Amino acid sequence: MRFNGTNRHWFIIGAEFPVGQYLSELASKQALPYSSRLLDSQEPITLPVGASASPLAIIAIAGETPALAARIKQWIDLLIDNDIPMVLLSSAKVFKYNEVGSLESDEMSGHSALIDLENQARKQLRHFILRVNQPFSLSKEDFALHLLAQARSEGRLILDNLIRIAPTPADDIALIIHAVLQQIDCDESLWGTYHYCSVESTTEYAFAEVLLAEARQYEDLGHVEIEQLGDEECESNETILDSRLIKHTFGIKPKPWRQALSRLIRRYYGATSKSTDTREIKK
Repeated sequence: MRFNGTNRHWFIIGAEFPVGQYLSELASKQALPYSSRLLDSQEPITLPVGASASPLAIIAIAGETPALAARIKQWIDLLIDNDIPMVLLSSAKVFKYNEVGSLESDEMSGHSALIDLENQARKQLRHFILRVNQPFSLSKEDFALHLLAQARSEGRLILDNLIRIAPTPADDIALIIHAVLQQIDCDESLWGTYHYCSVESTTEYAFAEVLLAEARQYEDLGHVEIEQLGDEECESNETILDSRLIKHTFGIKPKPWRQALSRLIRRYYGATSKSTDTREIKK
């Protein structure tokens, strides 16, 4: 039977995490059939009464901690047992650091739990594994929000300006997943493992400069100083992914992270201002 990823009923697993939140918003806006599941939910994967679509599961968080990995493994086992096609979000951390980037076919010798989850997901014939670099959303505990919180509390940031990173916005990741699922019905050989990251690499130091410049439009952070970490203290811990395969296969071009950061900053301060007076934010 021909597969259609956008006509299926999406089960968004890890809907409380940023990519899951954006996927839920996207599905709602486009009137796609979907159900949300918290990662720790015990609710079964059963279609709503009267639903005619077949199920598809999207695991919207990478298993980078033991607790996340253990719960994601349980979900993957459940999906395999029920023969449900799946999308698994993974990470560049499956590779040891490589400053020139990695291809999908390169040897995985990094984060063992992520590697195990990917290998488990591949037992389901219809699987789509999307590895991403440094996702950010300014929500939950991502590195962009951590930088902003540290700037407020300490008034000083000391950051690596040597090792390259590729910050990738969570809302773009959600759009990529949707775009892929629109096309897989054309050729089911397209299932597999792909990479996506923002088009322009940077450093933590340079990213923080742009982050603070954007944030200063909404709160007083003029006192915050940024210093460069000594080169001898810089630690390489994640490679920059090569996104050519997803571009050539699906026509998906990497986007710049700077525009996305500006967009997500506006969203963050818009949400914050609804619940907290701006003067409180500045403290």
